[in-house]
Amino acid sequence: MGTGPAQTPRSTRAGPEPSPAPPGPGDTGDSDLTQEGSGPAGIRGGGEKVIRAGMGHSPGRGAPQRRHRAQPGGAGKYERRPEGPTSMGSLAQREDLQDDEDKNSAFTWEVQANNRAYNGQFKEKVFLCWQKKKYKTNVIRTAKYNFFSFLPLNLYEQLHRVSNLYFLLIIILQSIPDISTLPWFSLGAPMVCLLFIRATRDLVDDIGRHKSDRTINNRPCQILMGKSFKRKKWQNLCVGDVVCLHKDNIVPADMLLLASTEPSSLCYVETVDIDGETNLKFRQALMVTHKELTSVKKMASFQGTVTCEAPNSRLHHFVGCLEWNDKKYSLDIGNLLLRGCRIRNTDTCYGMVIYADGYVFANLAGFDTKIMKNCGKIHLKRTKLDLLMNKLVVVIFISVVLICLVLAFSFGFSVKEFKGQHYYLSGLHASSVAAEAFFIFWGFLILLSVTIPMSMFILSEFIYLGNSVFINWDVQMYYQPQDVPAKARSTSLNDHLGQVEYIFSDKTGTLTQNILTFNKCCINGRIYGPDSEARTRPKEDPYLWNKFADGKLLFHNAALLNLVRSNRDAAVREFWRLLAICHTVMVRESPPSPPDQLLYQAASPDEGALVTAARNFGYVFLSRTQDTITIVELGEERVYQVLAIMDFNSMRKRMSVLVRKPEGTICLYTKGADTVIFQRLHRRGATEFATEAALAAFAQETLRTLCLAYREVAEDIYEDWRQRHQEASLLLQNRAQALQQVYNELEQNLKLLGATAIEDRLQDSVPETIKCLKKSNIKIWVLTGDKQETAVNVGFACELLSENMLILEEKEITCLSHWTETADVGVGLAGQEGMQAVQNSDFVLGQFCFLQRLLLVHGRWSYVRICKFLRYFFYKTMASMMVQVWFACYNGFTAQPLYEGWFLALFNLLYSTLPVLYIGLFEQDVSAEQSLEQPELYLAGQKDELFNYWVFVQAIAHGVATSLVNFFMTLWISRDTAGPASFSDHQSFAVVVALSGLLSITMEVILIIKYWTVLCVVTIVLSLGFYAIMTTITQSLWLFRVSPKTFPFLYADRSVLSSPSILLVVLLSVSINTFPVLALRVIFPALKKLLAKEEKVEEGPSEEIFAVEPLPHLYRESRARRSSYAFSHREGYADLITQGTILRRGPGVSSDIASESIDPSDEEAFSSPKESHWHLRKMSFLGRKKRQSQGQSWQKEPLTPKEGTVPLPDKTHESQVETLPPSLAESSTSTSEQPMEVEPWPVEKQSSSSMEWLLVPGEEQPSLPPEEQSLPSAEGTRGQQ
Repeated sequence: MGTGPAQTPRSTRAGPEPSPAPPGPGDTGDSDLTQEGSGPAGIRGGGEKVIRAGMGHSPGRGAPQRRHRAQPGGAGKYERRPEGPTSMGSLAQREDLQDDEDKNSAFTWEVQANNRAYNGQFKEKVFLCWQKKKYKTNVIRTAKYNFFSFLPLNLYEQLHRVSNLYFLLIIILQSIPDISTLPWFSLGAPMVCLLFIRATRDLVDDIGRHKSDRTINNRPCQILMGKSFKRKKWQNLCVGDVVCLHKDNIVPADMLLLASTEPSSLCYVETVDIDGETNLKFRQALMVTHKELTSVKKMASFQGTVTCEAPNSRLHHFVGCLEWNDKKYSLDIGNLLLRGCRIRNTDTCYGMVIYADGYVFANLAGFDTKIMKNCGKIHLKRTKLDLLMNKLVVVIFISVVLICLVLAFSFGFSVKEFKGQHYYLSGLHASSVAAEAFFIFWGFLILLSVTIPMSMFILSEFIYLGNSVFINWDVQMYYQPQDVPAKARSTSLNDHLGQVEYIFSDKTGTLTQNILTFNKCCINGRIYGPDSEARTRPKEDPYLWNKFADGKLLFHNAALLNLVRSNRDAAVREFWRLLAICHTVMVRESPPSPPDQLLYQAASPDEGALVTAARNFGYVFLSRTQDTITIVELGEERVYQVLAIMDFNSMRKRMSVLVRKPEGTICLYTKGADTVIFQRLHRRGATEFATEAALAAFAQETLRTLCLAYREVAEDIYEDWRQRHQEASLLLQNRAQALQQVYNELEQNLKLLGATAIEDRLQDSVPETIKCLKKSNIKIWVLTGDKQETAVNVGFACELLSENMLILEEKEITCLSHWTETADVGVGLAGQEGMQAVQNSDFVLGQFCFLQRLLLVHGRWSYVRICKFLRYFFYKTMASMMVQVWFACYNGFTAQPLYEGWFLALFNLLYSTLPVLYIGLFEQDVSAEQSLEQPELYLAGQKDELFNYWVFVQAIAHGVATSLVNFFMTLWISRDTAGPASFSDHQSFAVVVALSGLLSITMEVILIIKYWTVLCVVTIVLSLGFYAIMTTITQSLWLFRVSPKTFPFLYADRSVLSSPSILLVVLLSVSINTFPVLALRVIFPALKKLLAKEEKVEEGPSEEIFAVEPLPHLYRESRARRSSYAFSHREGYADLITQGTILRRGPGVSSDIASESIDPSDEEAFSSPKESHWHLRKMSFLGRKKRQSQGQSWQKEPLTPKEGTVPLPDKTHESQVETLPPSLAESSTSTSEQPMEVEPWPVEKQSSSSMEWLLVPGEEQPSLPPEEQSLPSAEGTRGQQ
């Protein structure tokens, strides 16, 4: 047996003897399950309990009701087994599915253990007479392609894009000789490049999937083959196989847990790969398999048959039964190990495969395991610019069709006129005018198809990917303490980061660190806070007298410590005793440390902080069994018999433990939200009013609060309650509601002990970040479950709130709740609460403060780059391609192309690509430091200023103007020219126009680039160099000889460039295109700035003066607040404790048992004016609370002993003990300050810089009865709009 205090309780305990404790780490007896005849370590004998008298269970657990045999001889008789599974999933889900067991009584999935031949005989129909095996192997293939399917399948997928279909249609039309106006390579080459780039990307991604599949399929596991376990691979698993798993193994398939080396065959799993939660969950085997399958020989002879529901995607639900030895045992999700879980804190466990994964060619058969069933299609998010681009492409296409129609009609009229003037050429026009116009229409459509450039779609993918890589590489957003770099999990939303208008954020773990520390407490109406600054560094640790102290508690209060050690104050004693008893924390000794060092595993950080504080103050939670809890109280070990545990959930907002003390008396300890605790108090007196005021003071300091109360229960009352509790626990219908009612009956007439205050500090630089984001006109909404006072003060502490802001409540936020469901961009913080938010996010950050750099730097840069990229691309396309329309007016509208075919093919691929790619990847209008210093620059993205319909029209107009200059300037100068310097021939004219257009758009890119680097110069030089090299090649003599039709422009550029006069024409065109634009961009902003300055001088200095009308105090009873504990705490381990399943060697596990349905009695308590008569009606808004300097601040005075309490020693007066203002009862005598009836103010539209704090209330409070309206609160609040 192991050593230390966590062993079998001593003789000081009262009540019946508990079940034996589990073996310690040093226990070597019958610990190896692989030896025949030996039982699993920690598994003990004993009868299987149906329900233990007095033992409570968390309401609603085990929603799919478990049934099992009550006695060995009672075949066919079943009793409900109050054994709840699993912390995965919500109770609401399980309650909704409670009737599924009856509906699905005819299960279709039947698996027999250790019998592959039996399982292989099942077939299922696929199509007509084609059948396949019903149960799949465990070979997983998530890859989309194989060697033979890649080319056809990838082409099929790419042609699903509308743009690709459009380009394919143009290429098909281009292949028709009668309407072809461009050579095949002018559109074919870009199309091939586009398909090749995307196919390469898809191939690389799929190769990664193949590698991942191969790694997963080759993972090792131990499969029972014959009479021994053999090492095999995951892909060798079949349904029905028995598998052995060890600590830290990943579960290879959905398996029924048969047994484990933990007590009661518990198995602890981590589900981070399924739901992102890092807290441990537990699974438990059936008692029959736990007791019977104790050796490999028995495992090999196990022939149980599982009949269950068919594979489905419900992760939190499973219904089935095990038939073995002519008896049936019900199964639910608590017995199932899901694929992807990782075994934790469990040495060895054994399972039977129920669902396995497999595939048929092209994944037609899908998967059977629940996690793979949940791998649905990823929803593709689209940015505002992306949606706008789709509309603009449609607009461009319609415009091109209209232009082609106009040109086709013009051709018809010109041909008709031409035939009338030249009748002798009628033989050339054998077909009708309409037919020729029809063909000309398609010819123009082919010719102008380049106005929707394929290269733009290619480059945009590189730009989005590059900007995502820059986010990943930013060391300024690397969080070193947790080794978390920034990560862009989505590569298509970068520009949307520069257009954010609203931020919805959680508070706990997002704005705060989620590392909770015990900060203050109020006991019997007195506040005990940390000692003054001079005493924060005591000469020695004040907890050295306590051998169990962990040395990590930062809270020091000498007065409270002396009071605790004196053990003379009953309230103080019960206060710390409650914290040490009323919880579901699990404890184990730390093996490498001394025996006195205990490790606690709590269901929430709040509960862990409270138990740790009690431990340091001398009330040490030492150990527990299924019906006892052992506490060391100031060195004396005491064992309390646990009669019932009424666990916490978000509807109850409280937790209670019913215990029998060693002296024999029965006591109920309760802790929870102040709203529910104060409703259940026996009376209201000075202590209660003082505690309420203390809660308000704690909220003012942004602390999370919790109320503590207790009552003594008479023996006859307990016996009557125990009987009703047992009856409720045996119900098959509405069990949860019945248990809630029984719990509520006992949790009445409580005596208030005090309150605790826990601090959850803000993360670093949160106020500065929010302040900066507010300046950038981003509205931030924080959703929190804290009470109003805490929420408001946290809002002011992080500079989220200001004097004129509103706090909306449930009725006002109904219309806003859907915003969170349709978030455009999701940012997850990798913090203390698991990785679920990270797994479902588009971007990952380590701290909230990095959000300002993500938005104001990377987001704004990405938006600026994409906008410039799009504007410039449309401009250069129009500038170079609209000359085809002008040229048509001079060639009889015959759809003859002006440019060389190779120029059209390479223009958007080589000649103008690199500079625009540089803009999309590296352009910066200001530096990162300036972006953070001037957050007002972010408004441009919110207002869509840099790219919209007007900017698009400007780009089109600019491009058309450039094309007009290039074409007509060349035309007018070349008219009536002859000789060697003439360029009036078609080829020379085309070269001059092409060169003028290329240089004009190059000058434009030089003008718009603001971030000049060596790389920028290189891209421009390379673009012009590519033009020189490629034209030299395509216009060479040897290519002309090879194919004169394909390379007709022989030495055209050389002849043009050799003439200085022609170069002057090119220079003139470029100058006319450049200088007016340059002048406009320089002069217009300067004039605008000058006019604004003059107007400001004429107006003179002005000062905003705000006249604020003073408002009367709006008194709110602090009992209307809601404790933050009630919303942050999670359901604990009451089920495990009351079942005795926590008798284990490993550490406790964290549980996420879901919340219960609303207790009808609780709803009645919330809405009943009789029980809640001190509650004022809710206000629909709350301004920042101001304390008046006269008599409002707390005064620190020497502590005055109260009636019924033992005076403190003189030492205690030196410590910081805060006294409260006069109690509310005393204030009630004043008639001069009466609360005013205030109508709710209308919620007006806030200014662009306003932030809102979204407060989610837990319940609706009734208005205050007339007889109580004269009681003002301890601290008035002033509402301001």
